Amino acid sequence: METIKKTSHFNPLTKEFLEYLIPSISAMWVFSIYTMVDGMFVGKGVGPIALASVNIAMPFINMIFAISLILSIGASTLISFSLGRGEEKKSNEIFTLNIIILSFLGLIISILSLVYLEDFALFLGASQETFIYVKDYLRFIIIFSPFFIIAYSLEVLVKADGFPFFAIVFVSLAAFINIIFDYIFVILLNYGVKGAAFATGLSQLISCLAFLFHFIFGKSKLKFTKPKLRFSTLKSIFLIGFPDALTELSTGVTVYLFNYMILKHIGDDGIAAFGVIMYVNNLVIMTMVGINQGMQPLVSFYYGKRDFTRIKKLLSLSFKTTLLFSCLFLCICQFFTDSLVTMFIAPSNIIVYHLSKKALKIFSYSFIICGMNILLSGYFTALKEIKKAFLISI
Repeated sequence: METIKKTSHFNPLTKEFLEYLIPSISAMWVFSIYTMVDGMFVGKGVGPIALASVNIAMPFINMIFAISLILSIGASTLISFSLGRGEEKKSNEIFTLNIIILSFLGLIISILSLVYLEDFALFLGASQETFIYVKDYLRFIIIFSPFFIIAYSLEVLVKADGFPFFAIVFVSLAAFINIIFDYIFVILLNYGVKGAAFATGLSQLISCLAFLFHFIFGKSKLKFTKPKLRFSTLKSIFLIGFPDALTELSTGVTVYLFNYMILKHIGDDGIAAFGVIMYVNNLVIMTMVGINQGMQPLVSFYYGKRDFTRIKKLLSLSFKTTLLFSCLFLCICQFFTDSLVTMFIAPSNIIVYHLSKKALKIFSYSFIICGMNILLSGYFTALKEIKKAFLISI
């Protein structure tokens, strides 16, 4: 975070904001795009039913990211605040405690989910036709879930550490590996959804190792140390991170409920169409999260320094950026619907194709409200105003 101190003396706040914003959004875009590519390989390489199966499994991925967020955002906020006050030892203790707890939770979740895999697949809404696909996809995602959790946490913390550029570098590395393995496992070896899940898991493993290399051997200011388990610190981490985690978890709950209703009234074709919408929506959500994560370390840092003028300016910059991207995505979905849907579903799948087009146009009107919700929740989280952040997340 010394990077912030240095740049703040010599550069305008707008430039400083962009130095954090661009890597954050870029990292989220890369993550979203390689997730979309995953869907393209499954939708085009296996078929609509396989794409529907991946969408049915998606709430589990939302859940593990929510678990990562509740600790990562809380830890990042406290770390940035502590660094703003010059408390480096405390920052290292929080950083280490965060990774230890996430590692433990990741292992527990992985073990329990594998034991109850079939029940879990049925609970998520797998039908007779999609059950095998859902189970196969979940199995590999669950095995690699500890690496999902830790890699995402380290991607958040590398920004608080003052190295936002590494976020885009390491996420891009994971994306490249995922796309290559998708082509090998899904297309060349014909492993279907199992291949897609295995490719995604391997990419997260490599991303996790790359981030760890930075924190252990690189020029990181945050280092692993002997943590002190203070209940007050742990409580603060959970309370601060809860609103952002709730936003991610609510996405999973929404997907689950939509899947349930769509399966009941339309069937697997409807879930495949909804899967297309969720891939596009994921790009929008991740963009807003990127804006949020670019803003939060700076807001927390200047809050630690009690510089409220810069905090207000950061909110204004973030608001304008969020509004710009929300309107841009809305226009793209309205005017380039055919191109977006064709990326996932061949026009020859007439029912799914037309369902996807119609639903995407309607759904895209929610982007502006969603963007502002994520921005304000993240802003109040950075200020440690937990009640306001929680109410907005709901």
